[in-house]
Amino acid sequence: MAVSEAAPVATTFALASGTVAAEVTGPEGAPLVVGMPGLSANLRSFDRVFAALPGHRRLAFDPRGRGRSEQTPAGTYGWPSHVADILEMADRLGASTFDLVGWSMGGWVAMELCRLAPGRVRRLVLIDGGGIPDQQAMPVVYAGLERLNVVWPSRERFFELVSPLPHYAPWNDFWQGYFEYELEDVAGGVRTRTQRPGPWEDEMYRLSRDPYEVWPAVTMPSLLVRAQREILPGMKYIFNAADRDRFLERVPDSRCVEVDANHYTIAADVDAIAAIRSFLEED
Repeated sequence: MAVSEAAPVATTFALASGTVAAEVTGPEGAPLVVGMPGLSANLRSFDRVFAALPGHRRLAFDPRGRGRSEQTPAGTYGWPSHVADILEMADRLGASTFDLVGWSMGGWVAMELCRLAPGRVRRLVLIDGGGIPDQQAMPVVYAGLERLNVVWPSRERFFELVSPLPHYAPWNDFWQGYFEYELEDVAGGVRTRTQRPGPWEDEMYRLSRDPYEVWPAVTMPSLLVRAQREILPGMKYIFNAADRDRFLERVPDSRCVEVDANHYTIAADVDAIAAIRSFLEED
């Protein structure tokens, strides 16, 4: 008979950088897997992936400036800052090594961690991130950042406007839970807890870096999970086919699985989840 798992434990980490909101699931002493979300994303990003990994201890968190974590001052973001936060949390959990899953921006941060802390990552999963995005795809991302300061008159109105968007098709309980966690009450209605400064600073940091320079740090087994669908029809890719081929050629012990999803729906895709589970459960 299957044993039901305890509910995630919501917690906060008082880090050197500030307070980070997190959820820890799974048994103490089990191998740790850490999920690093995308540019403006929160810890709910990994609900479905982590639900498929009951044999792991799992750390999901809101990166600084996102969700319910502290918004730190200007100049405190960028890949190395997120790396420092992940390492400090892993240390607090007693994990000298861990598996790391990075989605979108989380992929660049994950590879930067491999560069700055060699030997800490056992296995690496990159979910549709880590190369150079097609320029045609970036207006979709930037439009999402522009909406971060919008106040909607009610939760009902927010969901009426967001649920039909093609980004999130098919709309399901994954997205419902993601946005219910993200929304907060403010004067005049609701808005997302994540505000613009942190994501914008992280995007400016990405534009200042050559991601190919961190690829050589990926010396552990790695899995690239790539979206076969464009971010929106006609708007190209965050991780394109040329970078897929380049990554597989340049990064030893790497493999790729492509799934019938777009950049936003990929981490809730059953084929992506099955591939990640199989990869992380390998000896």
